Amino acid sequence: MSERKTAKEIILEVLKKEKRPLSPKEIQKITGLNYNTIRGRLQDLKKAGLVVRTEKGWIYKEYAK
Repeated sequence: MSERKTAKEIILEVLKKEKRPLSPKEIQKITGLNYNTIRGRLQDLKKAGLVVRTEKGWIYKEYAK
């Protein structure tokens, strides 16, 4: 039985894999998640210090320059 990943986990995985800033729309295309869900989870991840918003989009904090 496989465990379902949360939207936050999915978004974080995509940002880690892509290694570049992504807009919520790009994340939506890759994941199929609801746009508003993505926006909300990005804010949660930002508060947790895991992602950073840049002028080009959202990026995993480790890759932010």
